Amino acid sequence: METLIQQHSGYGRLIFENNESARVTYQIDEFREYVPDGAGGERPSGPNVRGTVVHAEGHPDWHPVTSLHPGPFTLVLHDGRKLKVVLETEHGSVRGIGGFF
Repeated sequence: METLIQQHSGYGRLIFENNESARVTYQIDEFREYVPDGAGGERPSGPNVRGTVVHAEGHPDWHPVTSLHPGPFTLVLHDGRKLKVVLETEHGSVRGIGGFF
């Protein structure tokens, strides 16, 4: 089972490996997963973070290199927090790796 625990949205920057960046809008959802505890109940596991990032300016599809190398890249949220993400589609679906830093 999975429960939505927090949503994050706004303008930010997606920083690529070569330190180039793109201004983006993002919608990131943070879920808590629950797994069986072996005694008939459930216990929380690590967070599952996923969502979308979309170019704030220009063409909505990502540069073709992202299909060859989907990341991880660093998403910088409007409040300064950062999240490592992997692009799952050329249309901006992302999956978070680890937590916010």
